[in-house]
Amino acid sequence: MNPTPAGPLDVVRPNGPYIEKIIIRNYRGISSCEVELEPRVTVLAGRNNAGKSRIISALQVALGGRSADTDDFTVGNESLPEIDVIVSPGSPADPGDDEEFEPSFTQLFENKTQVLSETPIRERIAWRTRISRSGDGTGARSDSYFLTFDTTSSKWVQVISPTALSARQRRAFAVDLINTGRDLRDELGRQGSIIRKVLSDLEIPESHRESLELQLSQLSSQIFDGSETLKSVDAELARLHSLVGSVGSPALNPLPTNLEELGRLISIDLDTGAGPLPIRFHGAGSRSLSSLQVQGILYERRLSRDGSAVPPTPITLVEEPEAHLHPQAAMELAELLVGMRGQKVVSTHSAHLVTSVDPSSIRLVQALGSATKIVDLGPASDDELAVHRAFRPSLHKQEMEKLRRLVERPFGELLFSSCIVIGDGATERAFLPIALRHALGGKSHGITVVDPGSLSNELATAAVKFSVMTDTPCFIFADSDQDGATAVQSLQRIHAVKPPDVIWINGMDGEGRPVAGAIESMLMTFDQDMCLAACQAIQPGLSGNTLNQMKKLKGSSGTFLARSMIELYDDWQTWPTPLQELIRKIDDAI
Repeated sequence: MNPTPAGPLDVVRPNGPYIEKIIIRNYRGISSCEVELEPRVTVLAGRNNAGKSRIISALQVALGGRSADTDDFTVGNESLPEIDVIVSPGSPADPGDDEEFEPSFTQLFENKTQVLSETPIRERIAWRTRISRSGDGTGARSDSYFLTFDTTSSKWVQVISPTALSARQRRAFAVDLINTGRDLRDELGRQGSIIRKVLSDLEIPESHRESLELQLSQLSSQIFDGSETLKSVDAELARLHSLVGSVGSPALNPLPTNLEELGRLISIDLDTGAGPLPIRFHGAGSRSLSSLQVQGILYERRLSRDGSAVPPTPITLVEEPEAHLHPQAAMELAELLVGMRGQKVVSTHSAHLVTSVDPSSIRLVQALGSATKIVDLGPASDDELAVHRAFRPSLHKQEMEKLRRLVERPFGELLFSSCIVIGDGATERAFLPIALRHALGGKSHGITVVDPGSLSNELATAAVKFSVMTDTPCFIFADSDQDGATAVQSLQRIHAVKPPDVIWINGMDGEGRPVAGAIESMLMTFDQDMCLAACQAIQPGLSGNTLNQMKKLKGSSGTFLARSMIELYDDWQTWPTPLQELIRKIDDAI
């Protein structure tokens, strides 16, 4: 099934209105949050409980996708939840182009468009949805009113007697939520679901109906005549009718004899190479992915039948589309999401998905106490009069692309990090995660250890810049040779106010200078017998200089060394002093 068929909507409205920004206040624990959205796909990434799902929930309420409920209030906060939505007419082709709504759209919104600037013309429409207690105090209700743009302050404000947003105006956007529980099998089986409503109208011309229904009737008779089971059941029904009667004469039909009833029996089959199988026989991952594939087609059919002067703009809210999918399938989600019609806002925990999308579409959601911070990896601006984001210089794009190009896996991990540790080799990359997990327990889950190969490598520079941009604590666990010291100084100059914290692997001498040596030297000084045993566990019968053997084994020795150290020294406060220093600093930072 092709999720992106060419259709009239693409021809008529290749670049129609979209939600440009959402501003949330006092909603489900979010005190204040502002998210600028992309016209096509915006990906909300972040750790658990950062606020991604609440942002999607707020959008759903503000766009009329669901009713408000009491969970939308913030416990202990008497301030009412508010959600501001700003609508753009579309992305201009050139920064000097006017940004104006189509006349039909302006007419629908009864001239509530606001002009932000005259040269070029930049029009926007905005409304505020306020959630309040219902009259009896047990429920919740929402009311939406248009906002006015104050040119003096360059802010959106609500006038004393604002105009309410009508249901007809709200229908200019067709919002749909696809969450982790969305299952195509269930959708097909539930009467009244969107897909069932679409399939119930087969749009078969009247001139063909009589012929097709006759063929259905003939095929049904053939099946009946060829089945001894059906004939015996039919005979028993006839016998019971002769005894009971008065409720109508029963008839057994293997197939429906009219097209409307046939539409209720339609199933979707998936062919994975071994022949088609009904969707109910496939796993949750396939059913979930199929829901996304079908979504675009549903929009095409629903919106093409709308008949209104302003075809609704599809807005799909997708929660964790990677659920139940294997990593390779998760990496293909980006192409599927981009191909779906309309605007999409996606929340994810998938390092694979964020690696596959354009970095400028990613919004990193961070929970900072009671505050919710949005790190926009694209060309962000909080100026309402700023040029359209499509033409703003991106301060981060080059670094994000560099991270993606240099190494794929850590880029995805970095977006979900609570702390970044930059090592200086394969041994550190294998050793540190195991040691930190033992020392810090559950707090270690958000720590990403990056091995740039060398601290002078451009990956190390990109990782430090990422930590500065996202305000993520960053530590360098560095060798102390001359090259390492020079590279560390360069990395610290990236951000003079908040440079990455450096822990020298072999500590400092009495004069405050780093002691020369790598991680292997630190561990040999700590316990030489442990190091020898770890090397011999990898290569039995190993002999010769233990330090040299450790360096040759690199990553393999790091894993065994960490496990051996934990087994012999369970208390991390007995470990080498530089390692203790790194653990304490990380613990304080996160």
